[in-house]
Amino acid sequence: MIAPLDVSPPNRAVLFEQVASQLEGLILTGKIEVGAKLPPEGVLASQFGVSRPVVREALAQLRERGLTETVNGSGTYVRRPDSEGLTDVLLRHLHFGSLAAPQAIQSLYEARIAVEVMAARLAAGRGHDGEIRLISSRLEEMKEAHVDPVAWIAADMGFHMAVVDAAHNPFLGAFLMPLTRIIEQSMSQSWRDPRARHSGLMAHSAICTAIVNRDEDEAARAMLDHLEDSKARLASVLVLPLSRHVLPGPAEEVQE
Repeated sequence: MIAPLDVSPPNRAVLFEQVASQLEGLILTGKIEVGAKLPPEGVLASQFGVSRPVVREALAQLRERGLTETVNGSGTYVRRPDSEGLTDVLLRHLHFGSLAAPQAIQSLYEARIAVEVMAARLAAGRGHDGEIRLISSRLEEMKEAHVDPVAWIAADMGFHMAVVDAAHNPFLGAFLMPLTRIIEQSMSQSWRDPRARHSGLMAHSAICTAIVNRDEDEAARAMLDHLEDSKARLASVLVLPLSRHVLPGPAEEVQE
């Protein structure tokens, strides 16, 4: 007996895109896990209230996006997407504000906290004078770009990447790079709110000051506070349940 999926019939012209989007959302939120076998086409067609050709086209979309694979004679299975495919999926759900958007935001900030809190700590302890001056200059660029969203996003992203570079751990940069397109999308949302821009400037200033002062604990704490505040501002739009994270010590991992 196959349990029915929690889906609703699509109600617009391009049916297969809506079916694909709903299945994509279920995968993104973990309601359909990696490795799980999807129900047969006929079952999906019945649950969505569409024809089998619509389901077939939707499954083809999921394969193209790297979310599923079809095994001849066995069925269609959910696969783990590569970083580029996952970025496209997350951006799509953020942009259209789907039901999976809260999970996308939650996942984004968990990853950012894991990487960037440690990066700020290491930058304060390891950053060269020239690298710290670059962090400071990126902050000044943010102050000058408060009326220009393109310049603001470039300076904001540049600030965070400068902090990661100053950590002198190439793995942190490698972990953060696939997220940059998603981070930039969240930055564009923040720029629209003057209060968010002001809060962001104050937060970046606190991070910069701690790094300049070589205060590792304060740099990590300031970065954590900034990311939690940024997440909360998006959460206010997406009704995302908030959770605080435990600040790690020098040799600890970030945990919830």
